Amino acid sequence: MKKIYTLVLAVMVSATTFAQVDAYSEDVKQCIKSNGTYAYYENVVEQMFSMLQEQYAAQNVPESVWVELKSLKTESLEELSQMVVSAYRGHFTHEDVKNMNALYATKAGQNMFKDASKLTEGDKVALTEFYRSDTGQKITGSQDSMNDAMSKISEMWSSGFYRTIVDKLSEKGFNL
Repeated sequence: MKKIYTLVLAVMVSATTFAQVDAYSEDVKQCIKSNGTYAYYENVVEQMFSMLQEQYAAQNVPESVWVELKSLKTESLEELSQMVVSAYRGHFTHEDVKNMNALYATKAGQNMFKDASKLTEGDKVALTEFYRSDTGQKITGSQDSMNDAMSKISEMWSSGFYRTIVDKLSEKGFNL
C-alpha cells in the first residue's frame, strides 16, 4: 500500500511539474509573439529562403521542393521558441512572464513595440510604473545577459536551420 501511495504521489508531482513547465512555455511563447521576437524570426526564415533560392538558382530547384522545405518553418520556429523559453527561464519567473504578457496586451505595451510615437502621456506613465516594478527591474537588469543569450540562440538556431535545408537539398541532388 505504501508503494502504491508513493507511486501515485510521484505521478501527481510529475504531472503538476509538467503542467507548470508547459504553462510557462506557452506564456513565454505568447510573450515573444507579443513583443515581436517571433515575427522577427519568421522574417529571418523568409530571408534565408530568398538567399538560398538565389544561391541555388543555377540548380533549377523545382518550386515544389521549395514549398516542401518551407513547410519546415513551423517546426523550426517551435524549436527556436523552446530555446528562447530556456533563456527566459534563466532570468524570469512564471509570474514575471505573466506580468510581461499583461503589459504587452495593453495599448501602451503594443505601441511600445509597434509605434512609440503613438504613446500617450498615460501610456508613458504606465510603462514607467511597469519598469519600476520587480519584473521591470529584472528586464532592465538582465538586458545584457538576455541579449547575449538571444544572440547565441539566434546564431545556433539559424545555422542549424540553414544546414538542415542545405542537407535536404543535397539529399535531393541539389548541390552548390
